[in-house]
Amino acid sequence: MQDDNDILLKAVGKVISKVRKQKGLKFTIFCYENDISKTTLYMIEKGKNKAYMTSLLKIIGALGITFEEFGRMLDEELPENFMIREE
Repeated sequence: MQDDNDILLKAVGKVISKVRKQKGLKFTIFCYENDISKTTLYMIEKGKNKAYMTSLLKIIGALGITFEEFGRMLDEELPENFMIREE
């Protein structure tokens, strides 16, 4: 069973990848034009690497979306009741 951290990382990556592809932004060109390491973006999109807040904000900005929009998309991607714990 996946832990919450893995679920969150995969959801973040999926949202970033989905938005990038919907906007027709090619991976290599997107990285080059926005000074983002290809390895970093690849690992984030695959849900294998935690994104530092500065990197995440840079990627979100380069995608042309707000942090609020990203948060809404992320919320839609996460399972219902994600991280809600019963005492």
